[in-house]
Amino acid sequence: LLIMTACSTLKKEVVDCPKLTSPKTTAEKFVKSENNLPVYIGIRGVQTFCSKASNHIEMDVSVNIRAIRKDITKDDHAPLTLSIVSVDENNKEFDRDELSYSQFMLIGSKIIDRTTELNLDIPNNGKVYIGIK
Repeated sequence: LLIMTACSTLKKEVVDCPKLTSPKTTAEKFVKSENNLPVYIGIRGVQTFCSKASNHIEMDVSVNIRAIRKDITKDDHAPLTLSIVSVDENNKEFDRDELSYSQFMLIGSKIIDRTTELNLDIPNNGKVYIGIK
């Protein structure tokens, strides 16, 4: 009787993440809720983890989105799309991750935070842009 076992552990090579930039017009905005009320939506924090792949960088991104509203007398939803895009050194799009959803706002809640996870491949010497549509 011959028993063979093998274990292998894949370790990711951690690298510095490229700087994320967000034009002012896409970092925050006012949207109309499903009840047709104004809601402020803004990026309130970003955490990144990057590792080296064969010919690019893999980025895991955690984004905190904050919604603020004045009328807290009823439940409501605020629609938004969160996008993250990498471009090469010629500003040609390389990869994109996008999430469209409706941010739920519970009755009585003025400020609502939600953390969202995104993933992106970035070319070597590339740039990364993040924003709300």
